[in-house]
Amino acid sequence: MEPDLVPVIMCTFRRLGRLPATLAMLGAQSTPVQVLIWDNSRSPGAVAKAAADAHIPAAVHHSPRNVGGFGRFYLARAAAEQGHQAVIFIDDDQDFGPEAIGDLIGRHRARSLSGWFAFRNLRTGDRVPCAPGSAADYVGTGGMICDTAVFSDPRLYRLPRRFWFIEDIWLCAVARHLAGYAVYASPARFALAPDGRDQCRSLGWAKKRLRRWLGRRGLGR
Repeated sequence: MEPDLVPVIMCTFRRLGRLPATLAMLGAQSTPVQVLIWDNSRSPGAVAKAAADAHIPAAVHHSPRNVGGFGRFYLARAAAEQGHQAVIFIDDDQDFGPEAIGDLIGRHRARSLSGWFAFRNLRTGDRVPCAPGSAADYVGTGGMICDTAVFSDPRLYRLPRRFWFIEDIWLCAVARHLAGYAVYASPARFALAPDGRDQCRSLGWAKKRLRRWLGRRGLGR
C-alpha cells in the first residue's frame, strides 16, 4: 500500500468486464489514488490481470467465498493500520469524472462519513435525498469517503453474516450511533451504470430485517 496515495476500495463479483474501465476512470483522476480490490469472483486471474494492466497502483485480495461488500471493511482496516486517515469506497457499476475523488477528499473532515448517495428517513418509500453538506441518515458505499478509525472498532465486525450483503446500512449505523461520526452528503458526482446485475433489488426483505434488528439495539434511523 502506497503511504502517500489515498486508498480507493472496491469489490468485484460479476462485472469483470467493467473492471478495466473503472480502473481507467481511477487512473484519470486529478488526485492520484491507489486501488484495493476485494475479489469475490470465480475468476481471480482476470481480476489480477486487470489490476496489473492498470496505470495506477492496484492490489487484489481474492476471497474464496463471496462475502459481498463486507470484505472491503477488512481492506479499510488494513489501510488504517498502515496510517491512512481516510479511505474511499466505490462500486463496480459507477461512472465518474476526473474530479470525483478530489471532490470527496476536499469536503471530508475527521470523524465523518460522506458520499454522493445520501438520504434521510430510510423508511420504505419515504426517503428524502440530502443536499450537499446536509446531515444524512444513510450514505451508500459507492462514492463514499470515511475516516478509518471506525474500521479499527471491533464492534463493526459483529454483524451477523446473514446481513453481510447490506453492509452499507450497518456501516452508517455504527458510524453514527457508536462511533459518533458526522454523516452527510458530499457534492462529489457519481452516476450509476445499471446492467440488470444489481443485487440491491433482491435484498429488500433482508434490509427490513436488518432495520428491525438495528432498532431493537437502539441503532435504528
